[in-house]
Amino acid sequence: MKKNLIALLAFSLMAMPVYAYTTTTESGPINNPNAGTSGLIPGVNDTYYTHYNTITGYKSNGRWGFYSDNGRINIPPMYTDIEGLDSNYIKVGIYGKWGIIDKEGNQIITPKYEDIENMNNDMFKVKENRLKGVISKTGKVIIKPQYEDIDALGDSYFVIEQNDVEGLINIDGKVIIKPQYEDIDRLGSQHFKIKNYDKWGAVDLYGKVLIEPKYDKIEETKGQYFKVKHDGKWGAVTFTGKVAVPIQYGPLQVNKQIKKLY
Repeated sequence: MKKNLIALLAFSLMAMPVYAYTTTTESGPINNPNAGTSGLIPGVNDTYYTHYNTITGYKSNGRWGFYSDNGRINIPPMYTDIEGLDSNYIKVGIYGKWGIIDKEGNQIITPKYEDIENMNNDMFKVKENRLKGVISKTGKVIIKPQYEDIDALGDSYFVIEQNDVEGLINIDGKVIIKPQYEDIDRLGSQHFKIKNYDKWGAVDLYGKVLIEPKYDKIEETKGQYFKVKHDGKWGAVTFTGKVAVPIQYGPLQVNKQIKKLY
């Protein structure tokens, strides 16, 4: 009797359907009441799916397609890989080359890049021939892939990296600072801070060096002054580098001295 139960259990397990699951938002066997009514909508035997906002990705014969419940979006299975970037865009791949479609099924970027990442400011970072560039979410090439790395810095600027040093480029593709610094970051709304040999300086929005990198820290304050730190002491310099408050104060005392300048 015991042997019969074991055999029955084994047969039941073998007879159970096996479903493969994706690792995105939601996945499981197709359960669409309209399944199979169109050559583009998955049939009941297609057992992979994943929801992205208003559309569903499904896999048939090793390829991914998309459909919407309202029937307006029907993309036949053509992609080998898919990956959600956010609620509005989906990364789609064909044999290791990536592109982008939006939640309406429109192709924004043709699958031809080695990788695509979401950036802020409605842009994508793309990789081609191991170099990085930027494409807008309308598909416009902002910066051709030509840098080892690139990252957004505010709304209109990007930090570019070549040979382990950084530079700056604007959204029009104009190089503001050639790659030459260890680090570049915002310094208020009208300046950038630059770092070399662990020391900080400042440049304006056009890349003109205002303060050579020689301070341990540099911060923007009200008025035409930078608050700077050197050897544990704080002071202030003007936007032209002239010392306005001697570098001899603690962090609280220097604030009082700077307020006297306004």
